Amino acid sequence: MAVEQASFIAEWALPAVVCAPVTWVGLVFRFREEGRLLGSARSFGLTVAVVLWTSAMAAVAGGLVLPHASSVPPVAVGVVAGSGVIPRGRGEQTGARAVLAVLTLGDSLLLQQLALRLRLDRAEWCDRMAEGFRDCWDLDAFAGALKNHLLHRVEVHGRTSRARTQLRREIADRHSDVRAAAQRWITVETRIDKLCQQQGRYPTREEQRLVRRAFGEAEQYLRYLLELEHAHGKRSDHGRVLELRGRCLVQAEGEPGGAQCASGA
Repeated sequence: MAVEQASFIAEWALPAVVCAPVTWVGLVFRFREEGRLLGSARSFGLTVAVVLWTSAMAAVAGGLVLPHASSVPPVAVGVVAGSGVIPRGRGEQTGARAVLAVLTLGDSLLLQQLALRLRLDRAEWCDRMAEGFRDCWDLDAFAGALKNHLLHRVEVHGRTSRARTQLRREIADRHSDVRAAAQRWITVETRIDKLCQQQGRYPTREEQRLVRRAFGEAEQYLRYLLELEHAHGKRSDHGRVLELRGRCLVQAEGEPGGAQCASGA
């Protein structure tokens, strides 16, 4: 009985136990700049599903293969199965890759759903953070504060000098796009307001459409800047970004704190 129990642990349980953390590390590496695996309940559920499914396949493979290949360590089965979630190039389609595809059977669908969920989570987060600004000044102030927040977090251990330079350039470019769009927004709105005052009338539907279009464009460019925060920031930074946003929204309500946010631009 003890021998059978030890055999079960070695052939079935051990590959699954080893596979779970390897799969998690592989998922973190695979989606390191695409989203947060634990950012929402759905992404969390899909992440757990990938880990459990891959571990189950490692257990099945260990239980079926190890009795016929005693020279294969159970740990190796778990490591190989867990590493299957790491993307590989086309040039690596070897016989080992074919075996790996069998070990991770079903993961492709789960990984596809997880990637889609992460993109949706990012879009929803950026939408929430970009909404609520009543005029271009507050939006521009938040964009400036967010730019400074991102620049202070470029110096990450392990990031190459080239990657840091590229990230700084991308932050500056996206911030410039936000400022240019905000300037177009205030230019259009000011021109139409002045014209309506001179002529003693309300804005026409076409003029309202132009203002909404300029406003929407500025919001969209702000979302592009927020995507960098979501991709490169940490979960602990979320509270700081909310604080920066709150300061700029306070300015719209005429309460103290707006000037401090505007100075970050």
